[in-house]
Amino acid sequence: MLLFAVMTLAEVDRLLEQGRNLSANPLQRLEQRLKTNPDDAPVRIQLLAWYTENGSTAGEATALAARVDHILWFLQNDAGNPVLAHKSGVGRLECVGKLSSTDHEKACELQARQRK
Repeated sequence: MLLFAVMTLAEVDRLLEQGRNLSANPLQRLEQRLKTNPDDAPVRIQLLAWYTENGSTAGEATALAARVDHILWFLQNDAGNPVLAHKSGVGRLECVGKLSSTDHEKACELQARQRK
């Protein structure tokens, strides 16, 4: 497991706000940045916020897959990050009913273990 600097709730709030308000060019730059540095938690938080807020713009299936990917990454690599328990729910997945992928199922299992 990788160790990351402890992120404050205020930092998470700021990153979520920035992510919600991304336009196309910054979104593409962040996606590219994440490809070169997949451990960039602040970028993941911004992208998580964008995909949560803009599901209809990205396409519901695309947005869900991106959210699952980012949440699963946090659960596996930075489980103490406050984004997972944020009051907005951005870091939590709906885990009832039919799950969309194996990663979704895995993220839900890890999410449930974390709550215990």
